[in-house]
Amino acid sequence: MMMSEKSNNIQSFLTSKNVNLTISSEILLAYPIMMDGIITNWHIFDIYRTAFEPRGKLMIDVVNKTLGMWGNRLWKFDKRSNLENLTLNVVTVGNPYGTLTKKNGTDIKPSSEELVKYLKTFNLDRLNSVQKFSFAIMDPLTRILLNMTLKIETTNSWGYKVNNKWDGIVGMLMSGEADFSISLNALRSERYDVVDYSAISTWKHLPCFIFRHPRSSTASTNIFLRPFETTVWLSIICVVVLSGFVYCTIMHYESNQTFSPRVLSDIVLLKIGTLCQQGTVMEPTKLSNRLIVLLMFVFSLVTYQFYSSSIVSGLLRPTVMNIDSVQKLEESGLDVGVEDFNVITKVIEVYGEMNPFLKKIIDSKIKPKSEYLLAKDGVKKIKKGHYAFFTDPATSYWLINDIFTEKEKCDLSELALHRPETTGYLVQKNSPYRKLINYANCILWETGLMQRELSIWHAEKPKCTAGKTTTEESLVSVEIKDVASLIAFLIIGFIGSFAILVLEIIIHRHKTHTTAILVKNN
Repeated sequence: MMMSEKSNNIQSFLTSKNVNLTISSEILLAYPIMMDGIITNWHIFDIYRTAFEPRGKLMIDVVNKTLGMWGNRLWKFDKRSNLENLTLNVVTVGNPYGTLTKKNGTDIKPSSEELVKYLKTFNLDRLNSVQKFSFAIMDPLTRILLNMTLKIETTNSWGYKVNNKWDGIVGMLMSGEADFSISLNALRSERYDVVDYSAISTWKHLPCFIFRHPRSSTASTNIFLRPFETTVWLSIICVVVLSGFVYCTIMHYESNQTFSPRVLSDIVLLKIGTLCQQGTVMEPTKLSNRLIVLLMFVFSLVTYQFYSSSIVSGLLRPTVMNIDSVQKLEESGLDVGVEDFNVITKVIEVYGEMNPFLKKIIDSKIKPKSEYLLAKDGVKKIKKGHYAFFTDPATSYWLINDIFTEKEKCDLSELALHRPETTGYLVQKNSPYRKLINYANCILWETGLMQRELSIWHAEKPKCTAGKTTTEESLVSVEIKDVASLIAFLIIGFIGSFAILVLEIIIHRHKTHTTAILVKNN
């Protein structure tokens, strides 16, 4: 019997029995070989279809050609990787900046040809890197390894349950509009009941806050008091007061000069000048007073060295705030923004309902300012400093590598809301193609194509190299906020001096006027 006749007979038999086969069916058909009415051999055939009817083709694969020879098939998919140019419906997120985003939605519906061209494009904005990585894997997997043609449909969502109904990719898989996705999805337990995952990927989904280390606000406001502890400051004050008292006593016996506010002010100026490494217009004649002044100069020299070196090191090598929780981020005073990418905004909204500090950040810093930005705009704000941007680092680190200096890269820090999520491709529940896609995916692993595409599309955190060498870039400029307390002290001094001047003028005029009246009356 010819193979075409066998195929027709098998097809008629399957139709009469109402049997609809697919790629995962397991049916072995044995045909006896008769000679003189005696069975001398058997032909065994593996029967399946590349897809459920009316799609696909009926495949009859000869398992053995002679008795006892079962071929070299290890499992059924060894001989089923050729789907005979079968066309399947697949879905991807073709418009991630669409209707579900907050600020930059455009609701564009690209054609299949335009979408394929875009997914193969390596642009400077690095947008949609996860979709492009997904397509870079699924294209050779389906076209070369499985001999399959894809009819691509698009949606604006990865698939979330909204009003007790699944949208996006998950919704299209459940309705049968698509056979599987060509866009990676994070493994979520709530999806396991309605869809299956296939071809688990090395791509890790971990959106997080990225920011430059802010300088400690405590260190900035107390920069001029920080070098010494409170006990040391009290000790210095005591030494200055004691030396002033001794100096005043010796000067009294030296010149028989009575104590007066002028003498007190002269001594105060002398001691402050000595402590600040300045000379004095007062010339002590007694050896005892000269010894006091000399000891004070030595004391101030040592104290000044400790103080100034601590000030310089504190300004040029400042401590940074250790922001390792959402609570510390909320208390840090940093401005906050979110990448305007629907999967990113969804993550921060979900975790905002569970974390009160994150909820406070969203309500007070993000929503009022509509701080939903494209990745390239958010990265520019990170560069300026005092800004935390919630984004996908797999994309944003490409942009950071392009515009950040080495010192700015060393300042980078991350704050994640959850552990890295493993990703995979979604398929229909109990899909016959699930294991076949897994099989082809393992081949891509073994050939190294997976690692190659991952290095192209998934950015890594920039390595800090500026700290290994001393350069001008590694130094930190002193900002106005660092010396604000000193400027405030100086301004208060100016105001106090002017107020005393006005008071002295008033007192002087009052005394002059009183004296003139007394002279006139006399």
